[in-house]
Amino acid sequence: MEAGRRVWLLIALLSIVLLSACGAKSTDQIASTGPAVLANNVQVARQPAATPSTVNPGHRSIPGMQRGQAAQAPATQPGNIPATGPGSDPYGPPPSMTPEEIQLTRQLFAQINSDRAAAGLYPYVWNATLAGGARLHSWNMFHCGFSHTCPDGIPQCDRIAAEGFAGFTDCGENIGYAGPFPTPWLGVYKIQESMANEPPTGWHHIHLFSTTLHRIGIGVYVDPSGFIWFTEDMVS
Repeated sequence: MEAGRRVWLLIALLSIVLLSACGAKSTDQIASTGPAVLANNVQVARQPAATPSTVNPGHRSIPGMQRGQAAQAPATQPGNIPATGPGSDPYGPPPSMTPEEIQLTRQLFAQINSDRAAAGLYPYVWNATLAGGARLHSWNMFHCGFSHTCPDGIPQCDRIAAEGFAGFTDCGENIGYAGPFPTPWLGVYKIQESMANEPPTGWHHIHLFSTTLHRIGIGVYVDPSGFIWFTEDMVS
C-alpha cells in the first residue's frame, strides 16, 4: 500500500511539472507575436528601443495629479487639419490626408483633452500651423527614422519656433509609432495612454498635462504597410 501511494504521488508531481511547462510556452508565444507599439522610449512587445526624448527643460509636472475616467472631451474639433506645413521636406511633401488619418487626428485630439479634463485642466486649443508641421515631421520620420531631430538634426523646439512660434515660453513634442492592431485607433490609443500614464516626472506626461502649454497640433501619417506615425506639437 505504501509503495502504491508513492507511485501515485510521483505521477501527480510529474503532471504538475508538465502543465506548468505548457503554460509558460503559451505565454511566451503570445508575447513574441504581439503587435508593435512605440512612443519615444515607451516600448510594448518586441521592438527596437526608440530614440530617447530631448525636451525643453522648462516644463513643470503637476505634483500629486490623479487621473480619472469620467471626463468627456470638449465638443470642439479641429476645423483645419493640413497635410503639411513649413519645414524641411527632403522626401517631398506628404500626400493628402486620408479619411482614416483625419479620423485618427480627431480622436487623438479628443483623447488628449479628455485626459486633461479628467485631471481638472483646461483643454488644449487646436492650432493648424502646429498640425501642419507635425504632419510633415511624421512623414519625414517614415523615411529617416523615429526621432525628434529627423531629418536634419534640428531639435524639436527650434523646428517649432521656425514654424512661426519664435518667442514661446514653453514647447513640447511627443512622437508615436503603432501598428498593426485589430483597429488603427486601438494601436494609437495604447500608445497615447502609455504616455499619459507615465509617472508625473515622465516627459510625455509632463507635455500632456502641462499648465504652461496651451496650443497643440497633431500630425498623423499611415504608411503603406499600415503602421501609424504621429507627432504632437505643443507651445505656450
